[in-house]
Amino acid sequence: MTKQITFLILTFISINVLEQTADELNEQSKKLIEQQKFEEAIPILKKSAELGNAEAQYNLGYCYRAGAGVEQNTEKGIEWFAKSAEQGFNDGLYQMMMAYGNGDGVEQDYKKAFEFGLKCAKNGDGTCMWNIINCYYSGMGVEKNMDKMLEWATRLGKLENPENLTKSGYITSVRLQLAQMYRDGGELEKDLFKSYQWFLIFNEFKKDFSYIKQQQIVKEIQELETKLTSDQKANGQKKAEKLLGRPLKNMENLYKAEL
Repeated sequence: MTKQITFLILTFISINVLEQTADELNEQSKKLIEQQKFEEAIPILKKSAELGNAEAQYNLGYCYRAGAGVEQNTEKGIEWFAKSAEQGFNDGLYQMMMAYGNGDGVEQDYKKAFEFGLKCAKNGDGTCMWNIINCYYSGMGVEKNMDKMLEWATRLGKLENPENLTKSGYITSVRLQLAQMYRDGGELEKDLFKSYQWFLIFNEFKKDFSYIKQQQIVKEIQELETKLTSDQKANGQKKAEKLLGRPLKNMENLYKAEL
């Protein structure tokens, strides 16, 4: 019995050491990569990836695909992206979504692209959410489903805008799309008050759009207000803040374009 306990303890320690070693190796490789020392980083990165570190697997995949420190090999890059994705590593999931969506290194498969994208979106990734919204809207890789489209569009629209302009642009764009879809009806049931709420939320980061586009949308907001009741206009901000889950901070600029 004592020998069995000793064996279990030693096994646990060995596994723990391996996990720590994988993490330590990954950190070492990242420091070398930051210094552009790819050839020095690759052996360390490979060891960490082979030991199962998901970030290292992704980074190794990137190196193979880019030919950084190793001979360029898209197929090997995809293999390591796939291993990273299997562990739920978000960047790995994103790369697999893009690979299958574009047929880059694998046979194009919209269904698989959607499956990887959905897992990525569930991690809160705005770019993947944007793709999932478009898949549900167009029926690409999945059956068209406007209820699901609306669910994901709302989730994306409620995210905070990051500093990255492209990622922020996805969030701001979906807010505008929701505002216009609720205003126009058709794909969504027409609801001018919901449209107004989304226009107010869109206003938070409308500077993601060009100055001329902002001017056009300001006119759309003003026109919409003429179709609302006085109560709806008075309660619009409060309702929009409840929908967003936080205060609106740019109401003073609602009727003007920003640089």
